[in-house]
Amino acid sequence: MYDQSSHTFLNFKGYGAVHETGTPADDFRENARDDYRTTVEQTAAFLAAKAGINGSCTVLEVGDDCECLLIYLAKWFGCRGEGIFDSEEYVRFAQDLCTNQIHRLDIGFRRASVMRLPHEPGSFTHVVSHGALHKVPDKPHSYSEIRRVLRKGGVLAFSDFYQPRKWISARTRTEVYDKFGWNGGYTLLKYLSVLEEAGFEIDSVFNVTGFLRRTFEGNAEAARTRAEQMTDPEARDKMLAFSSSCEEVQAAIDQGEVGWAIFVVRKPDVSGPQAPDAA
Repeated sequence: MYDQSSHTFLNFKGYGAVHETGTPADDFRENARDDYRTTVEQTAAFLAAKAGINGSCTVLEVGDDCECLLIYLAKWFGCRGEGIFDSEEYVRFAQDLCTNQIHRLDIGFRRASVMRLPHEPGSFTHVVSHGALHKVPDKPHSYSEIRRVLRKGGVLAFSDFYQPRKWISARTRTEVYDKFGWNGGYTLLKYLSVLEEAGFEIDSVFNVTGFLRRTFEGNAEAARTRAEQMTDPEARDKMLAFSSSCEEVQAAIDQGEVGWAIFVVRKPDVSGPQAPDAA
């Protein structure tokens, strides 16, 4: 399924790339539930464990027109919530996925921007996101908006790209950053500083760059396999180009030019000088 408005392949199995639980990267090891899991499913489990998500929580997902974290969280824990996405196509896609679940899930989806969240202050106990926040045009403002809609003591838990060093090679800039929509990023330390300036307290940070590399390695292999099965030359060439792009990401990681981390931060229970809202 191809989303014309965001130019994104929509596939609930994450391009078919899965990871054996015996060899998950970095800090994901303790969260294995099944023999095989998709990248987003592993991320959802890890975020839920670190953020303390359970059936009493109300969760907002800031999505990236990819696989939906919120459906997993609602299935596992029975939490309520809403997912926002940039495209109507993915909103419909997520709604269809939700409708097709065996049990009714108390979640919904709509098109909205994290730059102007359509929610009242203090609406959510948790905000989660997977690979979306670095793409917004004004990252500090997006963090402030998220903080506004969180309750006091609420948690923002997300995975995101970071830029390990200031200088990035021209090839990586063209073949990775531009192609995957990764705009200029923060270093890991700068990321933490910006979150603190937005009024969050840092709970924990996990560098999961190794997990990202294995994800793109799996994506590249899955795309090559699919290409071999395609009879349409144009479709095959596009799939091979995607595989090649995934290999470029692996090379950029090996060169120290791309990083991936999971952040768990909290809105303070008591409003401070930078946090005048009373929600």
